[in-house]
Amino acid sequence: MKRINFLMLVLVFLLPAGLVFAQSAENKDEKAPPKFDLDQYQFGLLSRGPKWTAENSPEIQKIQDGHMANIQKMASLGKLIAAGPMMDDGSLRGIFIFKAASLEEAQSLAAEDPAIKAGRLELTLFNWMGPKGIGVKLNEEFRKDPNTKMTMGKHHLVLLKKGPKWSGAQTPENQKLQLAHMWFIKRMMDSGKMPAAGPLISGGDLQGLFVFDTESTQEARTWAESDPKVKAGYLIVEIHPWYVAREVWPK
Repeated sequence: MKRINFLMLVLVFLLPAGLVFAQSAENKDEKAPPKFDLDQYQFGLLSRGPKWTAENSPEIQKIQDGHMANIQKMASLGKLIAAGPMMDDGSLRGIFIFKAASLEEAQSLAAEDPAIKAGRLELTLFNWMGPKGIGVKLNEEFRKDPNTKMTMGKHHLVLLKKGPKWSGAQTPENQKLQLAHMWFIKRMMDSGKMPAAGPLISGGDLQGLFVFDTESTQEARTWAESDPKVKAGYLIVEIHPWYVAREVWPK
């Protein structure tokens, strides 16, 4: 009961702001918001740190090996449920998704990462409301057998930020756009094009994210920019190609 009440509070507080996500089979023409089944995660952005360098040396390879070993360790504990590198050459280098007891626990686990300790990477963590069941089946299999096969695939991560017309006011226009935004996400999820989406809690200008299952950056941009809140200028998008296991997404 406590979990249900918490999710309802998230819905109430984030609805005017523009980011609550849906997964139902209701008719898209209905005026009520689609139903949702969300859970709380800790979403981490791994960026270049102050000691980042593109050179490849024995010391850097040692740090990278330790970084990969720590990823395996966090996964074996059942805390890190999805991770993968970005495939462009920007400052954002990778993503961690945790199912930890708190943001502090996730931060503590990540702090043991040799790349973070060495200053090659920096981690920014947010509480994230995403689809229930991310990584559950794969993590169960991995904890039984660390050699479990994964199908790594190119996706696109879309970071949703406050746009020039952003407003958190509960105006009729904002509420109308919010409803259209929710049904857009519902249709994209139902089509299989969007395996995950959700709001970032206390993310400041960064309001939420989409994950698109496409290898084409242009296709991801076309999809993202067809969101009613993006079209209206309430949100703007930042898009990155992301390499992650397909098995982490709930079916």
